[in-house]
Amino acid sequence: MGRYKNFKSVLFCTAPNMINLTEKQLRRQLDWFNTYVGVDKVYLEPYRDGTLIPEEQLEMLIRVFKDCGVEVSGALTTTCNDLTPEHKEKVRFSGTYCYVNKEMRDYLVTTVEYTARHFDEFILDDWFFTYCTCDECRAAKGGRSWEDFRTELLAEVSENLIVKPAKAVNPNVKVIIKYPNWSEAYQESGYNPDTQRHIFDKIYTGTETRDTANNDQHLPRYMSYSLVRLMENYAPGRNGGAWFDPYGCSPLEIFLEQGYLSAFARAQELTLFCWGSLYKNRVVTPLGLQLGQIDAFLSQAGKPIGTPAYLPASAQGEDHIEDFLGMAGIPLELTPDFPEGGKSVFLTVQALRDPDIYKKIESFVVRGGKVIVTSGFMTEALARGVGIEEITSIRYLGRKFRTREFRGGGIGGGNAGESRHELTFPLLEHRNNTTWTLAKAVVGEENYPLILRDTYGKGQLITIVVPDEYGYIYDLPAGILASYREQFTDAVPYSLTGPAQASLFAYDNDTFAIYKYVDKLTDGAYGISVAGNAESIEPVGGGMPLMRTGGGFGASEFRVFMLGAGDFGFYKINWAAERFAPPREFFAASAPNDAVADDD
Repeated sequence: MGRYKNFKSVLFCTAPNMINLTEKQLRRQLDWFNTYVGVDKVYLEPYRDGTLIPEEQLEMLIRVFKDCGVEVSGALTTTCNDLTPEHKEKVRFSGTYCYVNKEMRDYLVTTVEYTARHFDEFILDDWFFTYCTCDECRAAKGGRSWEDFRTELLAEVSENLIVKPAKAVNPNVKVIIKYPNWSEAYQESGYNPDTQRHIFDKIYTGTETRDTANNDQHLPRYMSYSLVRLMENYAPGRNGGAWFDPYGCSPLEIFLEQGYLSAFARAQELTLFCWGSLYKNRVVTPLGLQLGQIDAFLSQAGKPIGTPAYLPASAQGEDHIEDFLGMAGIPLELTPDFPEGGKSVFLTVQALRDPDIYKKIESFVVRGGKVIVTSGFMTEALARGVGIEEITSIRYLGRKFRTREFRGGGIGGGNAGESRHELTFPLLEHRNNTTWTLAKAVVGEENYPLILRDTYGKGQLITIVVPDEYGYIYDLPAGILASYREQFTDAVPYSLTGPAQASLFAYDNDTFAIYKYVDKLTDGAYGISVAGNAESIEPVGGGMPLMRTGGGFGASEFRVFMLGAGDFGFYKINWAAERFAPPREFFAASAPNDAVADDD
């Protein structure tokens, strides 16, 4: 490892970027990158969309990088607008292949072989997808759905046109598939990590989230963390790293956030796309400074943890709802496998892709686990009749409500604040005392549930009602967000307090990071509520411990300083000897005035 101890700093070099560089220019530009962000490795692309770097130029580039101590791997972008004019009539997206057409298939093999001859490792850019609906594709599709046709087609292409030809010319070559940031749509364009993880030597993660308000991909910025974790759980130890770019990132902190969150997720490499777009770009200079601070924290942090969020392969549903909640301060660990032996699991509509989901839920709850589901999961599960009504009295009749007022649960639950906007929610009806309300919304003289709890066997089912407008989740008052976050403390025994637009990144050695996103809101005051008896919370790297503000019944409350947009903080919890016992000061405060607890 070079400049950083916990990840490699990597640059992607496109064929158009590098084809005309002289050795003098290359060395000068490399020095600039090394000054500000460090370069441990490059992915060097000999071909992109008709531009092929001649062997003499390619060999010079490889030699110079290696002379400068930079690791060199190859890359390939599977676009082919340089083929004959008749192929331009095919319904393709920005030069992507028609993988049914013989000429294009042969051409792909040629570019793969050229790349594999020069590199012992190469990565596929995430344009390895297909939207083609030409005559050939429609005929090959037959009666299958586009999803089935394209995922089967790309699996065949992956094996027969990419991996096998590459290894035939270079038996030592390792081939990496980079998955795009738009994970909700993989199957529509042929991607299927559940299958392809067994074909390729490694996988890679696209963490480009960009400015979500002005981008049509609908990717909450927590995805720069969560997708790395999901891909790591698809192929443990074989998720090569994260890849992000500067496009659509204004203000520049939005570009930096992609790097921060990718690093917090413990990506092995941070790949910056691309050389030509980033050379002398002002976004690079602060990135190196900030990554240095994160790297120092990660040297003291453990493995990322969070409540498992089960997202079966090829599932679609509540578009990235888990990432909106991650940006509301809930630490999650996305996984393609149901966590049979865990304490808790979080389910969205996507989990209904699993035909055995009800059996898994029932077994999980009966043995004492906690299943947390969204209102979207609950309403859809009830509509499909999968069996969830055996565990809960919740029913959904299609009614909605709108409100800005919120209260806590129980009789006379206290005022939990107001939202800036009026929000729309599904109205989940339930039977009193069979299902219990833990937080609610107020509409006139009535109230409707936001968090519901059912007990079943030794465990419980929690239903979180979320606004129809996911972008307004951040408007929920801090009191309601605290109630949401409290439901997720089985996996991480502490939770964030304060407003949304901040994430909590937890690790298995009691260290954690808090990051405040750049948003339309101002600074925020945050705290930590610990489900246990914490002695102190200290900043990692030195500084004053956080102020303890209360506790009782084995809980501990700590105040965090103000966090401005773009700020992060790193902390470690020090537990008391009796971790889950009420603190002594609680007993003293609870004793009658004439019977204060004896110090002996």
